[in-house]
Amino acid sequence: MKAHRKLMASCITAALMHTAAAAEERTFTLLERELEYLVSIWPGDYDNREQLAFDASVGKKDMDSGGHLRVHAQIRRVDVPALGEHVLYVEEYKNNDPSSIFRQRLYILSADEAEKAIRLKLMFLKDGKSILGAHDDPELLAGLTSDAVSSLEGCDVFIRRDGDWLAGGMKHKTCLFGQGAQRRYSDYQLRVTQGQYWFRDRILNAATDEVIEQVAEFSWHQLERARWFSCMIDFPKPSGGAPTVTHHYVNMHDQGGTFPFTHPDGRDMVLTMRNNWSYGMQRETFVIVVQQGDETGPTLVYAWGNPGADRIGVNPGYLRVQCDLNTPQQVQLQHWLRPDS
Repeated sequence: MKAHRKLMASCITAALMHTAAAAEERTFTLLERELEYLVSIWPGDYDNREQLAFDASVGKKDMDSGGHLRVHAQIRRVDVPALGEHVLYVEEYKNNDPSSIFRQRLYILSADEAEKAIRLKLMFLKDGKSILGAHDDPELLAGLTSDAVSSLEGCDVFIRRDGDWLAGGMKHKTCLFGQGAQRRYSDYQLRVTQGQYWFRDRILNAATDEVIEQVAEFSWHQLERARWFSCMIDFPKPSGGAPTVTHHYVNMHDQGGTFPFTHPDGRDMVLTMRNNWSYGMQRETFVIVVQQGDETGPTLVYAWGNPGADRIGVNPGYLRVQCDLNTPQQVQLQHWLRPDS
């Protein structure tokens, strides 16, 4: 009997402990799970270089003829306790020029159960120049306080599930600025999925809804996730022979990354890495190409492969290019390959 009572007591104790643990367990809503998913897939580098190639193929050779702006986006999840748990740093540049900043923001994301949406609050940096490059050096954001940023009332973006996408935008005519006849509002929209980040925005007159400013007739800028590669560019020794002396170690991405250099024979060249659409085969093709002068110059040599390949190279004899997916191990192996370079 005593043994039976001890067993019953043990069972009751175990049940109570289980109940207490269950009560302490955090229950996440569907929206909170969507928020965690978004902040896990969105960070990365994106570029719309290939969209510009499609634009040119249908006669939209520049923005004046209806083409899109070339944008490279660098998005990172950052630790800024003063602003919240889910914070993204966004630094975008245009025209393949990192010094030509297009957009620099901090995004504060939260689950808004009342709106049934992920709320994205756009934060403007009061001294953005001091933290340029924070996508590669997050320490620049260390100690950032709420006094270093500002926001505009009514300019939040509300993101909801749309099939495979998480998509959203600002509420109609709430992001207002200007006075009197110059009163305007912003219409910014975005879409994010695995491997892609799209956006479009325009500014309209608040009284008439007349479009004041937009690009490519408000069609989407379609940015694709970029992968980073470490590339070796080798030249022959001055006495001749095979290209076995590495003159350049360079990091570049596969969505239109470029690196200009000068060959020992005096010719200016540029190495470009892309994922081209192959019209004849109806598929993407991973490509590196070396051109004389710049990207408008004649092609000297190129190589192609599967868009998911982790390496690509070419060796026409007067130079050698080897590109490997940028990982610490691959970078180390490259340097071991040319210990004297």
